[in-house]
Amino acid sequence: MVSSSYRLYRSLWIATDALAIALAYVAADVCRCRLWVGTGWPESVAGQSGSMPVHFWMLAVTPVVWPEILYWLEWYEARWRSAGWLLRRAAAASIILTLILATLALLFQRDLYPRAQLGFVALLAPATALLARSISGLVGQWSGRRQPRHVLIVGTGREAVRLRRVLRSAALGRPVVMGHLRLPGGNAEPEETGAVIGSIDRLSEILEQRVVDEVLFAVTLDDLPRVLGSIALCEEVGVTAAILSRSEICHSSPRTVDFHGVPLLTFSGPRHAPEMLFVKRCLDVAAALAGLALAWPLLAACALLIKLLSPGPVLYRQVRSGLNGRPFEMLKFRTMAVDADQRKAEVAHLNESDGPVFKSGRDPRITPIGAWLRRFSLDELPQLFNVLWGDMSVVGPRPPLPDEVAQYDRWQRRRLSMRPGLTCLWQIKGRHRIGFEEWMQLDLFYIDHWSLKLDLLILGKTVVTVLSGSGA
Repeated sequence: MVSSSYRLYRSLWIATDALAIALAYVAADVCRCRLWVGTGWPESVAGQSGSMPVHFWMLAVTPVVWPEILYWLEWYEARWRSAGWLLRRAAAASIILTLILATLALLFQRDLYPRAQLGFVALLAPATALLARSISGLVGQWSGRRQPRHVLIVGTGREAVRLRRVLRSAALGRPVVMGHLRLPGGNAEPEETGAVIGSIDRLSEILEQRVVDEVLFAVTLDDLPRVLGSIALCEEVGVTAAILSRSEICHSSPRTVDFHGVPLLTFSGPRHAPEMLFVKRCLDVAAALAGLALAWPLLAACALLIKLLSPGPVLYRQVRSGLNGRPFEMLKFRTMAVDADQRKAEVAHLNESDGPVFKSGRDPRITPIGAWLRRFSLDELPQLFNVLWGDMSVVGPRPPLPDEVAQYDRWQRRRLSMRPGLTCLWQIKGRHRIGFEEWMQLDLFYIDHWSLKLDLLILGKTVVTVLSGSGA
């Protein structure tokens, strides 16, 4: 299959990158010894026997970490990229790798590790990434030209056109797209009209007379019953058939899951890689621990001010809806009077939100110290404990109240499909100044386009927004 070929090529990329960065690390040590220390190699390394173990550790870690960094920077996407894009990504990957190696050296071999080694690694890593990509690309293109896969697309709609463009832009092993077959009643997209070679009735003739390796059915789930016979025909003659199926009533694409030997066709939201979600969780824990370690004087000062200036408990505990609606107790510094929940009805007319949430900048229940805490979002700091406990993430849709969720439209409930967070796009796009429906759309956009890079961008902009107190 085309996807199987790409997985093979991507494995080649990753293996080449891992080997190349290991060789680059050794080359960096050679350069350090000859250009920096002024001695030969490996005599210089042998003379520094204490540094040998850390070199072994670095050589064990670097080939594993380097492909992960490149994957995070979208290096392995199957499409052509400009030289400028490649240079920027290679430089960014080199900086991240150098910071990781510097951290490891600081933690484990602070006095023995040669610092100049990091500089030479930083210089050689971008060239290594570009060279390894060129080698992988040449091998992939050579393999693809020697025995290209011939692909036939059934369907002429927008998804079929998009599929054709993706196949044309594949960076490795580009298949030969033979053309499109039109379904009965289907209309070709204007720019692809010339690529239509007939109707689906010609499939049997084409399979018998021409070389076809794979038939891609770019149809909706509603059209699936109409092409079942054609799929069976492909199976009968031994040609691979793949279905790019979308439904008019479903926003997600189906996938087959093997559940203890039972094949299940599942529909779910965006399929974020489990390993990347695990990395996100690890980063959440690390960020929460670091935040608590650095901010404990501020936490103590806020708690003391609340205790002195406002009668009542320091913390406010409120039940919120978490991942897929799981209830949990969210912590905040108390910013309102103790009887605020009982007075909610009397301030309902002050609501400035157009949805089921209550937001008001003129809420009389807010204490003076509470208003200051809210302006700079300091009341949210105790939620770092919620992050540690696993109820929340650092970045994610803000957790709603259960009674707010009860008033959601059906499509809005999808924002519960990701772990709630301390900050989100809503925080940096205007906070209380944007409408409820736009807020929901921002959360769904985050869920659909989530990446670690997006999390970092949101975190960076959140710091600016909070320090300026804008939108609070």
